[in-house]
Amino acid sequence: MRGRCISLTEEENKQNIIQNVLDLYPFQVQNVSLISMKSGRTTWLVDTDEGQKILKNTEVKPERMLFIAEAHEHLHTNGLPIAKIYRTKNGAITVGAGESAFVLYDKVDGKEVIYYNEERLMETMKFMAQFHQLSKGYIPNPESKKRGRLGKWHKLYRWKLQELEGNKKIAQGLTTDPFSLMFLENVDQMLQRGREALLELDEAPYQNWSREWIEASGFGQQDFTMARFIDTEEGLFMKELHSITYDLPSRDIRILINKVMKKMSIWDPDLALKMMKAYQTVHPLTEEQYKVLWTDLKFPHLFCSIIHKYYLGQKASWSDEKYIWALQNIVSLENSKGEFLNQFPDLVKTVHETKEGE
Repeated sequence: MRGRCISLTEEENKQNIIQNVLDLYPFQVQNVSLISMKSGRTTWLVDTDEGQKILKNTEVKPERMLFIAEAHEHLHTNGLPIAKIYRTKNGAITVGAGESAFVLYDKVDGKEVIYYNEERLMETMKFMAQFHQLSKGYIPNPESKKRGRLGKWHKLYRWKLQELEGNKKIAQGLTTDPFSLMFLENVDQMLQRGREALLELDEAPYQNWSREWIEASGFGQQDFTMARFIDTEEGLFMKELHSITYDLPSRDIRILINKVMKKMSIWDPDLALKMMKAYQTVHPLTEEQYKVLWTDLKFPHLFCSIIHKYYLGQKASWSDEKYIWALQNIVSLENSKGEFLNQFPDLVKTVHETKEGE
């Protein structure tokens, strides 16, 4: 059946499993070499009679990989510049092996893409907009395990605010800890901003867009990092689809804008405006939809993230000095973002003056 996973038993000899997987595909394999092993993902370069391919094994349930892999195929079929993904001889798009899954797609050559190249950054925003436009109409396989956050922002915001309040109580007992003292100086302001954002989710813009995007059956990429892309003669090209979720396009926009500004240690309103204008030329958003983006930018996601890491000790290799520097960076960014957030009507008007296709 088209789209179904093939499962290999865990008892199969691990030394032979790669060959067993590759035998399922309609290619003559000439050579296989390991590329990398990291973060629960292993990749191999596969030389075949039809060119070089990438075989990737991810520690994720096959049903979840099926959801991602068919979304990858959906985007490629609709014309997104993304590596072609292949099905096996019997039509399966992913091969399950216990609690992990394999996919095979083309290797595409190009140059590394960096954050500090403004031209490439604008191309990335246009690519993101094209991604969202072409994601519409995706109907996942009934056997796949879907993931979505549509309509769940309230829960996420509340959880992050509750965690901030809990960590505030912890910090109040650490009277000689420099990080905790800096955290306490800024937490009330961040909590206030977060609570305001939470209330805005009850308003029409978030509710309306959520319903519209459910009907459109579109999805988001979750993390548009430059590492996902290569720069080719034809422009930006996505090497693979790392993950997807059913969520509003504004989440991807917020994550990338925050990521760029974090690297600069200060909020650059002109650059943020350019990024939104670039997106607008390909996948125009309404003023109501931009209001949702403003709400998500208002919520102190980055502040919550560094506090979460510190009090859970997630970065064991980080020194106290590095944690303090990271917090200083986020506080500077969040404080400098305030004026930008207050200019919503004027800035959105400027974005809407951008013509589609410019």
